[in-house]
Amino acid sequence: APEGGARPGRASQSRCRGLLTHRVLAMFESLRDWDWLQVTHWLYIWALVLIIWKLTPPLLNVMLAWMSALVDGQSFIVILITTFLAGMFLFMLPPIPGPPIYLFGGFVISDKCPYGFWWGSIICIVLCFVLKLSACALQQVGIGVRLGNREWVRQTVGVHKPFIRAIESVLRRPGLSFGKVVILCGGPDWPTSVLAGILKLPLSQCLLGTCPIIVNLIPLTLTGSFYLKRENSEVWTRAGNLMFTLTVLTSVVFWAGMGWAIQNEFDTKMELLTAPKEEYLELDWLDYRSEYTSKKCAVAWDQIPRRVRAAYFSGAIGNVLVGQVFFWRFAMLVGQFKVTDNIDTLVFYGKDGLIKPMAVVCLALFAIFYLGQTTYNFWNKGYRRQPAAAAARELDEMEAVWKEVPWDTTAAFDVVVDVSGDIPLEALAALVNSATKLRL
Repeated sequence: APEGGARPGRASQSRCRGLLTHRVLAMFESLRDWDWLQVTHWLYIWALVLIIWKLTPPLLNVMLAWMSALVDGQSFIVILITTFLAGMFLFMLPPIPGPPIYLFGGFVISDKCPYGFWWGSIICIVLCFVLKLSACALQQVGIGVRLGNREWVRQTVGVHKPFIRAIESVLRRPGLSFGKVVILCGGPDWPTSVLAGILKLPLSQCLLGTCPIIVNLIPLTLTGSFYLKRENSEVWTRAGNLMFTLTVLTSVVFWAGMGWAIQNEFDTKMELLTAPKEEYLELDWLDYRSEYTSKKCAVAWDQIPRRVRAAYFSGAIGNVLVGQVFFWRFAMLVGQFKVTDNIDTLVFYGKDGLIKPMAVVCLALFAIFYLGQTTYNFWNKGYRRQPAAAAARELDEMEAVWKEVPWDTTAAFDVVVDVSGDIPLEALAALVNSATKLRL
């Protein structure tokens, strides 16, 4: 036995507190080091994203079914024009992806074509392809280019950060390079095209790189077309399943290719992607200004009044629970409605309707719990007012010096000291640190 007659097991047990082992105790103690302000903030965001993600498909199905009923009885040309315009409108909405639009085209056009099912399917594929390219052009030129003229948008997007610079490097290659194709075809519709506009990429080259989307678009539209024939024969059902499988496979190839292309760019051009560039000077300054202000206005979890802290955190937990209900018990909250269903049979609210009473209760609870975020925002706005004003004055004094700091490390400190003037000592120290870390 060990010295003193104590057994190892008893010695270990004596060091445990209550019913928890040291490993569990250490895990709980590590939670104290978490940034609970950021954790709570992201709990609110992800709960909202989860609910929107679950509610969007059924509501989109209702809208598409309504549009299908609207064009019923119209001439084929009117149906084509209506489908195109509706698709363009939906593509302009950031949360709406392309697949539901292509499926809708397969449902409507193939069934209404006066030249037969197969000609209707071919026309649908052509229309959806033109729709995709037109929407990309409008998103890039009409939205992206306009947003790209604003510095705060460019800073928020991070056009000067290595990741976006890697994407830009790939997309600027002329022709149909593999990386360019998989990013333009595999990336989410709205963000990808808008980013291309913000980066001022050539429209013709982006449209050229988007053309291979046809390999994904054909099986997807045929999935919708074959769905209409599912009751005629088992062959149509299996054909529709095959087309859907091909759609998934091509999407996976695009997504995997995106990851490879971006990582390959980092592997081959790391120094170029991370090197500072004079054209990004203003964006670097905005980053520094934001970081400096955040430090001056930093709020510790313990500094928040207990009532505000309790409302803030409990509201986040409540919203997370509501989001989990939407994720795991969605059928209890929202009924089913397919794009091919008759809009006249839709019961929007009720026990057997699309939106069930329990969904209304959960959404009401979500709104009540979100008051915790509102309470914290109101308190934080008042708390930040004075330090933010002081930080703005200091930043205004150091801006010219910060931008004049040379790229050469040996001369940087001489310039800072020579032109520092009346800049406060603390601000001067931050300026020197920023110059050496961010730009040198």
